Amino acid sequence: MRHSKTSVILAIAFLGVPGGAHAQSAAARSAAADAIPRDSITGRLADLRRIHTPEGIEVLEPIEVNGSTQWLSIRGLNRANPILLVLHGGPGSPVMGASWAYQKPWEDFFTVVNWDRRGVGKSFSAADSARLGPTMTLDQLVDDAAAVVEHLLARLGHEKLVVLGYSYGTRIGPRLVERHPERFHAYVGLGQAAGPDAERQLYATLMERVRAANDTTAIRELEALRPYPPAAGPGAVDKLLATRRWAREYDGGWYGKPTFDLYFALPEWGPEYTAADVANMQPAMAWAERHLIDRAPAPRPARLVQRFEVPVVILHGRFDLHTPYQSARDYFDRMEAPHKRFVTFERSSHMLMFEEPGRLLLALVEEVLPLAGGRAPF
Repeated sequence: MRHSKTSVILAIAFLGVPGGAHAQSAAARSAAADAIPRDSITGRLADLRRIHTPEGIEVLEPIEVNGSTQWLSIRGLNRANPILLVLHGGPGSPVMGASWAYQKPWEDFFTVVNWDRRGVGKSFSAADSARLGPTMTLDQLVDDAAAVVEHLLARLGHEKLVVLGYSYGTRIGPRLVERHPERFHAYVGLGQAAGPDAERQLYATLMERVRAANDTTAIRELEALRPYPPAAGPGAVDKLLATRRWAREYDGGWYGKPTFDLYFALPEWGPEYTAADVANMQPAMAWAERHLIDRAPAPRPARLVQRFEVPVVILHGRFDLHTPYQSARDYFDRMEAPHKRFVTFERSSHMLMFEEPGRLLLALVEEVLPLAGGRAPF
């Protein structure tokens, strides 16, 4: 079956490293981890992150969402603080298991919710993959997000929340607020996706970087991918992934790191994840990517939301090539919103929470928190 060129390009733009590369690094890490039992590490991190305030909330729970069991982590020092719902990327790469490495300061100001979507992360082990596979569409993920929002507002007694889309989550977030603007203080795009032109910008920017470095191997391999972007059909996905392997080598994924191996290793110490959850991560990612990218019928051309009825804040790394910086900036310039703000992170690519964590916290507090009424008084 043939897909539209646009749909293949947009879907692949959010993929992480290929499974084989992760599997090799996982074997090496496993040997090193034998020195300290996993339960000891996760237990200490859980104790370090424990929320002790009487107003606080620290919940890890499964809920039923449109016929499937999906997991939520809800954490914050004061449950009266604005809710920040994080829509993870991938499309099958949740951040819940890695959130221990960066999220704790956010919890002073927001009640932070990480949600493992249908069939991925903690939600994979309970999933009936054969039944859920045909339901893996962007529209279904938006419907699931709406149900999660209603659950959170009722559970925490709020009328609105802030939704933060990250990478593939930035495809879900705009559609969600377009359908239900009355439920949101603001939309935040972290590594904002911006349509099919992004792939052309990725290739052009990457070629500029490798030529400036006179990297003859990269130049030769990238030129062999032409015409680019590839037409849908055999070999298209391999070409799209090949550009991203070189993009990470040239600071387009995680500034200063040539792979995402470290990011995929972090859940191995994540207190929210069991050892079985960690083992399921890679199969779940592959399953989600297969069903969202290579499924029938051929998807409709992607549509970008142009008009927002809520404030918009875009947070983007200058060097990002997974969701290219210039395409995100162009999309932002075309947006209509009652308030909009674009914040550039000058030494970041696609992993802002690790690359410039202090500046990211500052942006959330200065740019986003006021849009939600500020932090609740103790």
